[in-house]
Amino acid sequence: AYEVEYGSRAGVSVPRGHPLSAEDPLKLSTVVKRGDRVLLVDDLVATGGTLAAGVELIHRLGARVAECACVVELKMFYDPPAGSGLPSRKALFEGKRIADVPVWALISEDILTVAGELPAGYEDDGEEH
Repeated sequence: AYEVEYGSRAGVSVPRGHPLSAEDPLKLSTVVKRGDRVLLVDDLVATGGTLAAGVELIHRLGARVAECACVVELKMFYDPPAGSGLPSRKALFEGKRIADVPVWALISEDILTVAGELPAGYEDDGEEH
């Protein structure tokens, strides 16, 4: 079983080719096979625990994660300052030897700070805050 970083839920799973219903058009096309290249998609990446579990699972199936695509990335968790108390996605990926898997996001939230303040001079839509 693959556990995510914040609890003992069922973890991450990959469909094994069993249709969800008789009308399921995907049928066996949902199987990840040895040698496949996989795009792993997540709605939000913060600490990276769910992505790391997904990458490990795909590797265990003999496939390779080409990249991880996320809708929103919280950059403050990528490599937070020492002593901040925040988990580091960079350290997690390095520790699991998956740091070479690219992660990109449609929206990269890089203005959040540990103190919860906007940086001085931050501009949004041409308006300084």
